[in-house]
Amino acid sequence: MGFEDAFLTPLRERFVAPIAALLMPEWVGEKLDSHRAFVAVNEPAKDRGLNFHFDNAEVTLNVSLGKEFTDGQLYVGPMRGTPTGSDRPLIVEHRPGWAVLHRGQQMHGVMPVTDGVRYNLIMWLRSSSVRNRLCPRCDQTPSLEPASGFGDGFTQANDPTSQQ
Repeated sequence: MGFEDAFLTPLRERFVAPIAALLMPEWVGEKLDSHRAFVAVNEPAKDRGLNFHFDNAEVTLNVSLGKEFTDGQLYVGPMRGTPTGSDRPLIVEHRPGWAVLHRGQQMHGVMPVTDGVRYNLIMWLRSSSVRNRLCPRCDQTPSLEPASGFGDGFTQANDPTSQQ
């Protein structure tokens, strides 16, 4: 294993966090202190694209790992909750080896891949100091409970007495 300690955590701490702090300090808070990373795969036979959505993150890093693919552009719109009006999303030609850094609450999606396979490393970067004030998914003030390891940092507490 070792991918977390040898690559992902240093990527977050040494490279992405300082850039994000300069570009979007209100979303970084005290620091980006946790992350979730995965590889998204898009191909014509399945998962061709991805509908307009926002991420469970304060900041998102999207790195095109490539392979050969046609279409599959990233499109970026307004922040979640902002009226879209007649604005058209920004289309980003995501080339292998290139990265896009955006706010997690920024609406975005992926156009369908028409040929080949598109691989992207997605890294959701999270700040406990930001999400402890307001949950990015439900817009509520969370009841805080420490969590171990990487992930959501602090999460909304589950009350075992309310489970049926």
